[in-house]
Amino acid sequence: MGDKNQQPQKAGGYDFTKKYKVSVWASQVPYKDVPDAYFEETFSKKNTRAVNQWSRNFNLQYFKPEYLETNGTQEGLVSIEMAAGECSFSTSYIQPLLSKARKKKLEEVSWIVLLFEMEYSVKISGVEKDPYLTFLGAFDYDEEAENLYDVEDSDVCG
Repeated sequence: MGDKNQQPQKAGGYDFTKKYKVSVWASQVPYKDVPDAYFEETFSKKNTRAVNQWSRNFNLQYFKPEYLETNGTQEGLVSIEMAAGECSFSTSYIQPLLSKARKKKLEEVSWIVLLFEMEYSVKISGVEKDPYLTFLGAFDYDEEAENLYDVEDSDVCG
């Protein structure tokens, strides 16, 4: 009997949509070394869904850009606590995220990607990392929670 969490793969990848979950990827590759094509989005469903090289690499059927946040530094590395802590609702998931980051030796990062309303699964997709990002985990979040750190720069977590 198959895994009841297993989803059939559609031609364009898997749908990992799940309320109150945030999936997090982290990188130690300098942001400037990532090709623009990695992020170039193609939209569908009245511009509410997108795909790009990142989402294709991780076998995501699509993502909703309004649920996507990124943060990091243009040069060098920054603590993942600071990078994630400046993002939405971070007090609700920062401790399990830091635990996973320690296990994967990603406590210092150049940038992170957070995708809310998504419970990505390496077990289902078969992909943990690509040349630029490593999947850290999917965590519960509380939409009433505060950010761990205040955001001073309007470019942060965009």
